[in-house]
Amino acid sequence: MIPNTARTYLLSGIPGNISHDGPTRALSAVIDSATESNNVFGRAFTYVAGQPSGRGTFEQVQAGGAGVFAGILINPKAYAIDTDYARNATVGEFLNMGEVYVQLGNDGNIGDPVSFDPATGVISAGETGTVIPGAHIARHEPSAETPRLAVIALNGLVVLPTPAGA
Repeated sequence: MIPNTARTYLLSGIPGNISHDGPTRALSAVIDSATESNNVFGRAFTYVAGQPSGRGTFEQVQAGGAGVFAGILINPKAYAIDTDYARNATVGEFLNMGEVYVQLGNDGNIGDPVSFDPATGVISAGETGTVIPGAHIARHEPSAETPRLAVIALNGLVVLPTPAGA
């Protein structure tokens, strides 16, 4: 059927999609969240603490968490899934430098810093949760159609934990 209506407004992106071409860095890791339904594209993930290391091991990440920031789950179109989230024990791609669409947990404006909820990984404007180092809302002012969709820019900064006894 041929569409018989035209939109008078522009729709933007899908959470988890890379927004604009430019310097981009992402990593692959196995998802291992306590609550699988939090593995939503466009949410923040951290490294799981106490991972084994060495030959034959792999990096594990979780939605939210208190570990070192790993990135934002991206590329939803690459997954053949029957749910709105990625399954545990699957390999995901996590952006830690670049621009990505996210669904904010609150209202935000261009230039606002961003943080995430350690329990869910939901990203919000401001510094009320765990601040994502060097990240801010870069594009997409709120609109009636997409009031909480935003493009956030990550500049690749990583804050490492202080070693014990330092």
